[in-house]
Amino acid sequence: MTLRLSTAQMQYDALSMMRARQTEISKYQQQIASGVKLTRGADDPTGIADVQHLDHALASLGQFDRNSTLLGDRLRQQEAALADAGDLLQRARELAVQAGNGALSDSDRHAIVVELRGLRESMLQIANRDDGRGRQLFAGTLDGVKPFTSGAGAVSYLGNDGQNLVDVAPDTALADTDAGSRVFMNIPTGDGISRARAAAGNTGSGVLDSAQVTSSTTWNGATLQLRFPSAGTYEVVDGSGNPLSPPVAGSFTPGQPIDAQGVQFVVSGNPAAGDSFTVERSPNQDIFATLQTLADALDLPGNTSADVAKRANALRAGQEDLASAQQHLLDIRAETGIRMNNLDSADAMRSASNVAMTQMLSGLRDTDLADAISKLQYNMTALDAAQRMMARLQSSSLFDKL
Repeated sequence: MTLRLSTAQMQYDALSMMRARQTEISKYQQQIASGVKLTRGADDPTGIADVQHLDHALASLGQFDRNSTLLGDRLRQQEAALADAGDLLQRARELAVQAGNGALSDSDRHAIVVELRGLRESMLQIANRDDGRGRQLFAGTLDGVKPFTSGAGAVSYLGNDGQNLVDVAPDTALADTDAGSRVFMNIPTGDGISRARAAAGNTGSGVLDSAQVTSSTTWNGATLQLRFPSAGTYEVVDGSGNPLSPPVAGSFTPGQPIDAQGVQFVVSGNPAAGDSFTVERSPNQDIFATLQTLADALDLPGNTSADVAKRANALRAGQEDLASAQQHLLDIRAETGIRMNNLDSADAMRSASNVAMTQMLSGLRDTDLADAISKLQYNMTALDAAQRMMARLQSSSLFDKL
């Protein structure tokens, strides 16, 4: 069998080779000029799919970055607001101590009252702070709502109890700022476990120096009332006024501890017949009411022994509530700090992921200049050889062999 190669076939093969080299040259020239080696799916179908996946992942990281920046700003502003609120409470406690000076006149105490009421207004302004982007810090999940409003001597909360979760990394969401109801409204009174109060109608000079739970296993949270049937006798009854079993009663000695069912009362002064002091499970109260109650109690005129006792009891209760509120804010500040630390960790994780994926994307998509230039030169050499061969074919004929 004889294999015949016609001149036309040889020319066709040479032209095909030249076109192939020209295509390769054009591809590598484009890769070198643009810096991108994957421009078409046909170049590397698997590589293009990987590039698209990495592009999407990097775009998601970009959105996480923006979320993290916004959340970080809001948490820092919450931390600053809580610090300012804590400073106000500290000043209120200092004023309460100052007001306990028995040498103060009614006008002196009124000056303290004016400052306390000013602190209450400042606290309200802190509670209504926004983040500078038109969103309230303490409105829960509601936007466009001023969360706190004052009227008729009380502050109302118009936000909700919700808390947004913000995605800051793949499979990681952190809580936004706290709802104002938690920060400013639902604050434990007393020592956070129990609260002791003198009855508003007391007429004697009895002052509740302390009332504390001495045995949490014996006291079950039930209300206990220390009352004085006469000026020199006492009895402890339950919240309904029924005597305890066994009964707790006797002759009263000022400053002598009185123990009943895991609670200890210490009362100084001379309570009048019908006076009473109550210990109950600590209820919650808003921070504005704490300041308002203290100011109102100090603003009552009078210097009788009963008036002095009323103010002393109000000061003791107010200082205890202020201390509890301060601790409450410190606890929330600590939680805010933990969230900010977690946010920093998420930022570091995202940054590391961004670097790794960017490197992977570069390896898949970016041009390796050394390799591309080498292949360009190879194809240019091959094209030159093909052109020379084509020229020789075009100039040769059968007569050259005769």
